[in-house]
Amino acid sequence: MESQPGCSHPTEVRAAKDRAIFDDVRVISNLLNDEVFFVPNCDYFTQIQIDVQPFMRKVVTTWMLEVCEEQMCEDCVFPLAVNLLDRFLCVCRIKRQQLQLLGATCLLVASKLRSTNALPIELLCAYTDYSVTYDNIQSWELLLLSKLQYNLSAVTGFDYIDQVIERCSWGDQSNLLRRHSHTLVSICYTEPSLIQTPPSVIAAACINSAVRGLKLSCQSDAVQDVCRMLNVNVETLEYLVSVVDRLVEKVVPPAPTKGEPSKTVSGYESPKYGQPETPTEVENIYF
Repeated sequence: MESQPGCSHPTEVRAAKDRAIFDDVRVISNLLNDEVFFVPNCDYFTQIQIDVQPFMRKVVTTWMLEVCEEQMCEDCVFPLAVNLLDRFLCVCRIKRQQLQLLGATCLLVASKLRSTNALPIELLCAYTDYSVTYDNIQSWELLLLSKLQYNLSAVTGFDYIDQVIERCSWGDQSNLLRRHSHTLVSICYTEPSLIQTPPSVIAAACINSAVRGLKLSCQSDAVQDVCRMLNVNVETLEYLVSVVDRLVEKVVPPAPTKGEPSKTVSGYESPKYGQPETPTEVENIYF
């Protein structure tokens, strides 16, 4: 990581595109084969958990996303952390008071796996307003690892975005397509109704929602290419795109009316800061 002149935050230095990754059809095939092992295997709200409700998960995952944003974590950290949280809740019953502790622990483990700089435990304690302690997170880290049998490197919706965009002729039509797709994936991972949705389907819907929101000319081609590449049914894709659009309605500020100054944002804002009216008018929003 290195800093730009006049900027206090480090900027990502991305590696060159690896042909062994983006030109080999086995990569997506392996992702599709492996993802089934990491999809939560039950509706834990009805089958496992007694004290944890869907709205509680929404609150905690939104908090987790805000932590990742403030700490400028890599985009891959948050989806993995939520996947760990959901899989843990499928196998271990907890109290509602322990849900934020679990979220902090999942952020710690995910950042160790996917980030260049792991989130410090002290920082995570501070983000909980010190409602959990250093020892709490340490002990729950061991609990998380044991309950998931150390099977942590899950396939998430994030993993498909670059694979699809880099392999499609329309992938370079907008330099915002990748950014918007990643943001939509993060929004989807806060939604309780999508817990058991395969990550490939989430990625397919987010890419197509981003293509439509940016008003790219490749909308029909994008549907066909993504469905073919990720083995997604067109009807399923269209339904999930509508779900993504409704989620975006809740978190993206409304477009300014004529005569008002533009309020372009530089990053995804917390849902508590905006209740917009129009979902896919995102061409002026820089996630």
